[in-house]
Amino acid sequence: MSRQTWKGSLLISGEPGTGKSRWVQDQAKAEKAKLFRWNARVDRSLREGREVLHQQVRSKERLFVWIEGADDLTQEAQAFLRRILETSAPNVTCCLEVREIWKMSPPILSRCSIVSMRTESSYRTLRNSSLAKHLHLIPLSSDEGIPTWNAIPELREKGADPYAIIDAIIQKYGIQNTEVQDCLRQIGAGSSPWIQLSQFLLTSASGKS
Repeated sequence: MSRQTWKGSLLISGEPGTGKSRWVQDQAKAEKAKLFRWNARVDRSLREGREVLHQQVRSKERLFVWIEGADDLTQEAQAFLRRILETSAPNVTCCLEVREIWKMSPPILSRCSIVSMRTESSYRTLRNSSLAKHLHLIPLSSDEGIPTWNAIPELREKGADPYAIIDAIIQKYGIQNTEVQDCLRQIGAGSSPWIQLSQFLLTSASGKS
């Protein structure tokens, strides 16, 4: 992704060990920017970080504000984070590092350029892809990684990872797709990811997505 295509804020998603941290560090170095890091996993409510981040995003120098574990933030904290993204200075790039993109609220997703760090070397991705292929539930096509809606019950029974499928759907349809956003919103509100996947895939099969 070129610098010109960034929305101003970045959301870097991927499983542990896929290179998210290295990517952020390399981008900051390439931009000759300073790097400020905040660990949201130990400050889920942003009680300690609110004022600090508020000051950092108004920096007058080139700066990358790296928020590690943004997907662990509470919904209230994410509402505050949205205001941070909206008020950041033009020379500041906010980088949200997440493992599970579905936990992020649609308003935040719509304000970020998505950088997926999925890799074939990821153990979990390989494991679930192998399982689905073994069960003949994933067609070997441009939709590889996305099963048909009627395959969901068997995938669920066999212990497949629904979030790997959600990631593949995001890659195909894009985060701006309204059905994708509704699916993520419902899951974030507590609905079963399997139920939401079934509904999304059924709608998609009907040609409505």
